[in-house]
Amino acid sequence: MKRKVVAIGIDGPNTGRLESWLRAGLLPNMEKIALRGATARYTHVKRFRNERCWDTFLSGREMAGSGATFLTGSYDFFNESLQREERYAPFYALGEDYRVCMFDLPATLSPHVNGIQLAGWGSELNASTPVSAPADLMAEILARYGADPKLVNAARVVDFKSRETERSYVLPSLYDHFAVSAFKEKLLLAIKQRTEICLDLLSRADWDLFLALYPEVHTANHMLWHLGEDHPLRVHTPQTGHAVLEIFQAIDHAIGRIVERLPADTNVVVYTVDHTDVNSMDVPSMALLPELLYRWNFPGSRALAAGDGTQPVPPLRTDYGRHWKHEVWALRTPVGETQLVAPDQQERLGDPLSWNPANWYKPLWPGMRAFALPSVSDGYIRLNVLGRESQGWVEADRYQATLDELGQLLQRATNPRTGRPLVKSLTQTRKSPWDAPEIPPDLIVCWDDSMPADTLDSP
Repeated sequence: MKRKVVAIGIDGPNTGRLESWLRAGLLPNMEKIALRGATARYTHVKRFRNERCWDTFLSGREMAGSGATFLTGSYDFFNESLQREERYAPFYALGEDYRVCMFDLPATLSPHVNGIQLAGWGSELNASTPVSAPADLMAEILARYGADPKLVNAARVVDFKSRETERSYVLPSLYDHFAVSAFKEKLLLAIKQRTEICLDLLSRADWDLFLALYPEVHTANHMLWHLGEDHPLRVHTPQTGHAVLEIFQAIDHAIGRIVERLPADTNVVVYTVDHTDVNSMDVPSMALLPELLYRWNFPGSRALAAGDGTQPVPPLRTDYGRHWKHEVWALRTPVGETQLVAPDQQERLGDPLSWNPANWYKPLWPGMRAFALPSVSDGYIRLNVLGRESQGWVEADRYQATLDELGQLLQRATNPRTGRPLVKSLTQTRKSPWDAPEIPPDLIVCWDDSMPADTLDSP
């Protein structure tokens, strides 16, 4: 006899916080499920932080890679959409013998699923589009329950390969407490709407497998970490409780509502995918690294944040009110004004990476020996190799020597606020420039994450 399975996912939690809150009785519905059944921790060892774990989860097999592509002829760089991933059938494509409902996993609609699928209603993906099978189901759900609040006024971007229009949600400035508080309320409302949709979909058939995902914790860890956890912004922000715990408790309440509607013999699984932690590395990867490589390529030139190495480091600012990309773009020099592509211009063109300063240097890449590719967390460096890239500069027999030179440059970089080295480790991804292009960078930079870095000193 088949046992029905309802599997409810939580995307990108901090595992330690989740486990401690369960032990403290702060998540009673999840605690009840854990006590009645079994709890296990599964492990997927990443070789680098940006390795895309959703590929592994959805495929049920090891799928190394970052989900990003670099085209050596045109120097285009883009992230592959999980909603258009066709290399594998998802694990829940179980054929005609099983009735399956999948709601809002960051996944491609599979023709091999006997049931219904909805994706992109409220995705955590940088860019997504609402789709369903049957095709008219998403429109029905949107009409009945509304859109995810964080996507109501989303930016419109264009998928590089399909040229289809997608949505990219816009985050407020972390320094704007009122805007961040309003964003938290959007996440709480999204959890309520998502739960109503789950209850609706559960009632539509006697599902053998029902899969749903709550991605709001992932978004909350990006935006609300300082509202409860130790963080440089904490002392400048009014504190009322723990915002991420509030999001967790809303999801715990939602899980309780779902479970109470299920037949007693249903197997309930609460699963998590990936792990998020305090983030101290995006500024070095997105702003400091591309500018460092710009100056290494063009000695004497400065595109962003000219600075003055003879003066003390200015005090930390906490008065930023605009979106991250506008605050960083305001640091451009007159040279940067002429050589970089403004984020607003990239946004008008629908570039999904307009928010990442490394992307603004793209027109210069063909004329550089090495450049920073847009990334988060770990930094990505690509060498411009003669014979591999269409306008390469680095001779193939100088590949290793150039990587060694860059390694020395990076290992001498320090955070002047602490005097500590900024780089924790470097990972070379291929021995030869001709090795398989599993991931675009030739060198991955893992930063010291013990303290946030907003500035960099280098000889």
